Amino acid sequence: MPRRHFNWKLVIVLLIGLVVLGVTAFGLRRWQRTRRADQGFILGNQAYDEYNWKEAAKNLGRYIAVVRDDVPVLLKYADAQLNIRPLKRDNVQQAIATYRHILRIDKGNSEAALRLVEIYLQMGMLGEAELIASRALETNRSPKLQRMLAVALGGQRKFKEAAEKLKEIIKEHPEQILAYELLGQLIEQRPEDYSQDPLFWFNEAVKNNPSAAQAYIIRASYQLRHGEQAKALADFKQAEQQDLSEPAVRLHLARALIVANVFDKAEKHFIAVQKVEPATQALWQSWAQLALKTNSRATMLKVAETGLKELSSQPWDFMPTAAELYIRCNELGLASDCLNKLRQNDIAPATTVFMEGLIADKKGYGYEAIKCWYKAMQLGNKSPRIRLALASTLTRLGDTSSALRQARTLLSENPDFPGGCLLLARLLTQTGNWAEAIQYARQATQLSPTSLEAALLYLQARIELLALNETDKDSPVWQDVEQQLAVLEKAADGSLKVKLLQFQLAMLQEDFANAETLLSELKKDHPSRIRVAMAEIELLSATDKTEQTVLRLREVVKEFPESIRPVKYLGILLSQQGNYKE
Repeated sequence: MPRRHFNWKLVIVLLIGLVVLGVTAFGLRRWQRTRRADQGFILGNQAYDEYNWKEAAKNLGRYIAVVRDDVPVLLKYADAQLNIRPLKRDNVQQAIATYRHILRIDKGNSEAALRLVEIYLQMGMLGEAELIASRALETNRSPKLQRMLAVALGGQRKFKEAAEKLKEIIKEHPEQILAYELLGQLIEQRPEDYSQDPLFWFNEAVKNNPSAAQAYIIRASYQLRHGEQAKALADFKQAEQQDLSEPAVRLHLARALIVANVFDKAEKHFIAVQKVEPATQALWQSWAQLALKTNSRATMLKVAETGLKELSSQPWDFMPTAAELYIRCNELGLASDCLNKLRQNDIAPATTVFMEGLIADKKGYGYEAIKCWYKAMQLGNKSPRIRLALASTLTRLGDTSSALRQARTLLSENPDFPGGCLLLARLLTQTGNWAEAIQYARQATQLSPTSLEAALLYLQARIELLALNETDKDSPVWQDVEQQLAVLEKAADGSLKVKLLQFQLAMLQEDFANAETLLSELKKDHPSRIRVAMAEIELLSATDKTEQTVLRLREVVKEFPESIRPVKYLGILLSQQGNYKE
């Protein structure tokens, strides 16, 4: 047989070919990855500049998959993830992982540390926030990071450590005004743990920063919380005379002025911020609060329309607020358009359903509104507002017992919420439970010392209890109530509610001369109010002027055809006269 020869040359050629092919394939793959990364870099930065966050995250992700140490791009990628709407857990986790990666390759990167600590604070992960802030401060003594560390410590009930950290910031950086504010608030909330008066630190902020508007703003806000309106207004005036070129400081001032009910000045500051930074979420959210508080239809429409226009590149966070403004303006079609856009993009479903309930309620579909609000709660919206809305509509529909349950649940979930105490006190007065009403009305006045309604409910409950207990009319307790009402009348500048309560007090004391004087003032200042008309009828009836009472009731029934009370009153009087047919 012929001898076979092994072809070594062919094997070598094949091996060389395979190696070349592998190297070529590897090089081609690497080249493709680099090309895709380069494309991702270009397209991602372009999308980022255009606020197209989803595309930015997608393309920048392709780039950082290849180039893992480009810190500026990593920061942009994390920021894009956090700006995607709807914001999902995966987006937040991607951002967290990216910031942690940045800190591994660049321990002194303050931006990554600040953003990561901020996320952990928002998520309530206070231990993680403390850990990251403490590590970052080893290489970067950023005052803002130190302040955030103090917040994390305070949130974990490490009050002493938080206070020490804030004092350290103030000592090293006396210009850090927010540190004074945090320390003052901490002492204000925990007076039993500290010997110093919180006002000391607000005064120190002004003393160490006499030309800083923010120092006067934080002291004024403290004074407002403690009923020192005149001193607060003086500090606001001082703040307005300082440098307000920083939009954030001007916004801080405007928000504080809203709390002080100085709406015209607050709006002027919002207009000033709009001129320099119109596309700012904080501006439009704060301006919306002003519009809602003033209940001005023109302002609400302006803020909703202009805000959506200025925030057109990223409108989603403001859109629920715009929808609410439209609802309050009775522009239900525009509100529905906003909610449809939110629903189509699966953004804030619980808030969207809540707003749908507000629209239904506005249209008079109370039961449909209640259905929406229960659904919103199932979706996770357990805010005080939803229980307030439920209680209000249930009361209007005559289901006071269910409204009371909502109010009690609200208060159990938020024991220090003034609105909850006020709601429960109001409902208890409607059911005649004066003993419990006075308890919650007193609590509401303690939580919100400037609330006129809380003060009036408290005094009304006191008056009713005094009448029920048949307290002697010469008792100093009646005089005390009368004096408190006089103070309220002066503070509220002749409020209808205060005047009516003064009238009620005079009637209970059978001081008909004073009641008639008060009634004359009410008729002069509020001629077209059903409550004033019924007060007149009450006085006529109490002074045994039955025929005049019947005649006046007939007029009131015609004047206020939508009101049940005068018809009911007239029916009772006619029945007493034997006029059963009428």
